[in-house]
Amino acid sequence: MNSLRLVAFATYLFSWALVAAGAVWSAFPTRQPAPAHNHLPGMLLQIAGVLAITAFLPAGPLAPSSLELGVAFVFAPCGALLYLATIAVGRSGGLITRGPFALVRHPMYLAFLLLLASTAALAAAAGWRTAAAIALYVAGSELRLAHEESALASPAYAAYRQSTRWRYLPGLR
Repeated sequence: MNSLRLVAFATYLFSWALVAAGAVWSAFPTRQPAPAHNHLPGMLLQIAGVLAITAFLPAGPLAPSSLELGVAFVFAPCGALLYLATIAVGRSGGLITRGPFALVRHPMYLAFLLLLASTAALAAAAGWRTAAAIALYVAGSELRLAHEESALASPAYAAYRQSTRWRYLPGLR
């Protein structure tokens, strides 16, 4: 169990280091600015998802189960790599329909959902709070995406929506 814990924590920390590097990389100018992603109610719900995990942390050392360690070991690097791929492809500007955008229309939201789930599982051993955190995050994401997709409305985007039917999670159109 100790070796699994060490590997899961190292993978988790390395994944967040990749996200930090990607955030720095995304700060450099691109050819075209991205559409506004500001939607205050949606952002507040997403933040509430993180608070649902961290606000009620138990006293003492965290003790994630083997299942929670496995979730973090898989989800954290997948989220970090998806985040980096989204930034890399998204830097070209305009309507992007390749790379992660060929699978889901808003891969950044999926990347952060995977990272949130890995944080809930590993860092917080959040148990039942994981469901509340994910529900709040998804509700906030849906509000933000409705706002973003209305700003992106165009014939080209309508065609893209038809060919890439999922927003960021399979089943959510």
